[in-house]
Amino acid sequence: MSANTEDVAVVMGKVKEVKSEAANMSTTTKMAHVGAIAISGVIALFVGIVLADGTSVIRLKNPKDLPVITSYEASVHGIKYRADELLGPTYGIGLHHDQSGSSWYTIMAGSTLATLETNLGLPVIAAALPSVIATDDLKHPVPFLSCDDLQMAGLAAMYLGFIAEIVGVLMIIFHSLVLAGMVPAKPAKMLGGLIWFVLTAGFLMVIYIAVGIYTATWTCKNTIVPSVVISEHFDLNYGFAFAVLGFVSSLLVLMLVLTLTSTEENAPAPKLGGAIAKTLGGLIVGFTVCAVGSVIVLGGNGYFNESEAVPTDFNPCAGRKPIDAGPGDKYFKNVECVKDGLVQVLEQAGANVTKGYKGLLDAGNREPITDRYDQTDLCPVNVHWHLGAEHLSVGQFDEKGSGPYNKQANDASFVAGESPYSRRQLAADKQVRRGFQCHHYDKDQPQFTTPYNWTSCTDMVIGETYEVHWPHSAAGMCGTKWQYQSPFYDGVFCKPGVITIAPLNTYTNIGVQSQVFTIINDDSDKYYYPDLYKGMIVDDTHGQDMAKYTGSTTGTSRNNLICARYTPITWQVDRTCHLVSAKTFDKMCADMLMQADDMHYDIHPHGARELVDSEFAANNQQSRKK
Repeated sequence: MSANTEDVAVVMGKVKEVKSEAANMSTTTKMAHVGAIAISGVIALFVGIVLADGTSVIRLKNPKDLPVITSYEASVHGIKYRADELLGPTYGIGLHHDQSGSSWYTIMAGSTLATLETNLGLPVIAAALPSVIATDDLKHPVPFLSCDDLQMAGLAAMYLGFIAEIVGVLMIIFHSLVLAGMVPAKPAKMLGGLIWFVLTAGFLMVIYIAVGIYTATWTCKNTIVPSVVISEHFDLNYGFAFAVLGFVSSLLVLMLVLTLTSTEENAPAPKLGGAIAKTLGGLIVGFTVCAVGSVIVLGGNGYFNESEAVPTDFNPCAGRKPIDAGPGDKYFKNVECVKDGLVQVLEQAGANVTKGYKGLLDAGNREPITDRYDQTDLCPVNVHWHLGAEHLSVGQFDEKGSGPYNKQANDASFVAGESPYSRRQLAADKQVRRGFQCHHYDKDQPQFTTPYNWTSCTDMVIGETYEVHWPHSAAGMCGTKWQYQSPFYDGVFCKPGVITIAPLNTYTNIGVQSQVFTIINDDSDKYYYPDLYKGMIVDDTHGQDMAKYTGSTTGTSRNNLICARYTPITWQVDRTCHLVSAKTFDKMCADMLMQADDMHYDIHPHGARELVDSEFAANNQQSRKK
């Protein structure tokens, strides 16, 4: 028997020398397992914090940055709220539960919102909602609103969190057993590498799910909040950062296990230079997979669709309305139409658009845009309307038309109180001059006389004629939150360098759609068009008989003595007067009020410019279908 008694075992009366696994392990390998134990502990701690905190994943944005989250259909019944008004200004959601302690399965109201809508109806809910909010903010909204797909995504992230917590604790035990020599080298490396690879993939999936949840449009089965984009109302909280750290940490341990441990006993210590190089290479590959996958998820959710990224708190179009063409020349200020017997301006609007009409002002080689604007680089940058028609279309909207109030608001016979157009409106718009009226009005038909309960538009009257304008521009912030602007000039001239006076390209880059309506009180879908703010109606009966010509901006600050210098621009005018429901207009106003820029100035009718004399109307009017 050797005098060295290290690791001696007696089996059936025989003495046998045994080397422990720990004794054969190199210092470098031991340090790798010690590091794995430390990182496992940190992962378990951080995941536990995220699971325990009800605001760890997302928290509401600052109330001043929040849009209205409830729908137009709900606003008709007086339900018009931001998320902070429904949930409380500090509301957040964690991986397991929300700020109130409600889980992804909890429906605090006892039933879903869809069920309440069916049983109670929106008017009753609208009446009860203020009291409910005052006494007890709505709890976990996802199950209550029946956002089923969003709920499934949130639960998937939660279950992955629980798995990460359990695996983190188990890996502390596993690597401790390896250090104690109780797990042979080969299974230690193979099993350890496999588990850390799965854990790394799990954290990667959590990152992808978080990115997807945050940027996707989620559909919910209710009328009040039928869809929601989390990024519009919430900011990511520290839970997402912890997920990224968890991915990096588990990837690092995976690489340490693969490069600093061996499957053979008594293996020599690995060369640190090679191990470090392999570890860095693995980290780079992992980061690349994470980044590329996140970009793919974002792209699938349309995150990169906006043509220009702009800060959420900065309106890039504010104040873009031009005053000068050159330094201090006030070029765009209104001017006398005629001076010393000579016409001082280019073509004006609104003109007579009756088929066959030709103005007397020679427009030279200036031709209007004949393609529909949605087939060009132009996009709508505003919508507004005028009391009566600024254009004239004989037999459709002309001096023989009628309405509930037939006196002009600027006539000497006009008496305040005789018309619903308020003194406030008169003061704001100098004078609310009425233009031409359509021929649809019938005082004996209720749809032309029954008042409508307007919730978003102001100073509107059933039976009246209104001419709607959609200014379009190639210099607008098309496809961004700042596309729609008030005043419309800010949107038209938003991007510098697109529209120029020399060479003159205004009529090829700026256009206005015009459509005339008589508003009726009709609850059917026959006259309801839910997206009127996006542009004129084009179907089998709308937008077919079109006049296209070059003219100017309009409004009551211009007439046949004082003309506009914002000219020439293309006009595309529907010659036909159409019936439209008041609900259509109110929905349009609601959409306008949800734009990033404040559009309150345009949710009421503006005064109408008097018909342009033929000497100021362009001779290039064309008739085109669509």
